[in-house]
Amino acid sequence: MDPKNFLSLDSLLTDRVRLAIMATLCAAEEPLDFASLLDNLELSKGNLSSHMRKLDDAGLVSIKKEFVGRKPKTTYCATEAGRAELKRYLDVLSNLIKETRQ
Repeated sequence: MDPKNFLSLDSLLTDRVRLAIMATLCAAEEPLDFASLLDNLELSKGNLSSHMRKLDDAGLVSIKKEFVGRKPKTTYCATEAGRAELKRYLDVLSNLIKETRQ
């Protein structure tokens, strides 16, 4: 494997929390709300918000804010670009692991 492939990966996904967020969103069959992500990932509200903002700014997730009754509800889902970037990241890591085991 060419080491440049590894170095060309999006650095956003090298953070373990953002990688876990993207993996969770990509595995979900429908958008996940803020509370579900907090529970699943055991993060603080501020930590999750900060990471989601970075992922949204990069176009890897989409955020939908609405009111249900009188309560705000925020849901998140991985964009097609986000799914593609996660797949590319995992493929490069998988190839790297395979080559180092040989």
